[in-house]
Amino acid sequence: MKLTYLGTAAAEAVPGLFCECSFCQKARKAGGKEWRRRSGAIVNDDLMIDFSPDVYTGTRSLGICLSKLKYVIFTHSHSDHFTPYELEFRTAPVYAVLPAEKEKLHIYGNKKIEEKMTGIYGTDMSRCGFDFTFVPPYQPFTAGEYTITPISVIHCPPEDAYIYLIEHKGVKLLYANDTGIFTDAAFDYLKGIKLDIVSLDCTLGHSKYYTGHMGFTANLKVKEILTENGCVKDDTVFISHHFSHNGLRADEPGDVDWTYENFMKMAEPHGFIMSYDGLVVEK
Repeated sequence: MKLTYLGTAAAEAVPGLFCECSFCQKARKAGGKEWRRRSGAIVNDDLMIDFSPDVYTGTRSLGICLSKLKYVIFTHSHSDHFTPYELEFRTAPVYAVLPAEKEKLHIYGNKKIEEKMTGIYGTDMSRCGFDFTFVPPYQPFTAGEYTITPISVIHCPPEDAYIYLIEHKGVKLLYANDTGIFTDAAFDYLKGIKLDIVSLDCTLGHSKYYTGHMGFTANLKVKEILTENGCVKDDTVFISHHFSHNGLRADEPGDVDWTYENFMKMAEPHGFIMSYDGLVVEK
């Protein structure tokens, strides 16, 4: 399995479009790993997790062509993860020249995603070259060679936001952004499942709060519980992901800005790496 991060930031990206905070000013000058697009990822070449406003720039900069894309799974309907109007460009021959036998793009998500998709495209989306399937939480479904399980988390109630357990040829990925510390039901479901890659929300950064999002302290707590529940192997890769400049900035005495370099120095002893735009993890 190959996991490629197209973007690794929260809704306002880093540096924030209008922001004048100290971290954003430094990030503008530094470039490189300090520049972060809105969050999203691709598994192998054919499964996309979320479709952000930065998919075009992300795929172009990384040399990824979406002609191979077969499946899209959505975590929730916030605009930095769900840009449904961009999907219209899958329509052939108006926006895309595709072989006549090309399979439709298959899109999956919760009830809110279904409501918004059908509100834009109606119930028959075949004219645009895709279809939509509602997937309920805790019920695994098959997409080609993938077995995918949506898991309910608390992020934007009353919407039922999802994190995803994705299995491909025996490799298991837990992709978990836009969530606080998991619910008991989520931990119970995952108990005993051996995970190869764990990608965790770290929007709050320095903060010890964990409502709707997590910071690094909460990442450590999730890893601790997963370990106690028998989910962690000796070579499980843990990644902190989905960052906001508000969580990376040093606001409290004794804190340092969590640039990529500083974050890695702090996180590596705990077995974590920091995601960045273009990071590829293979297992």
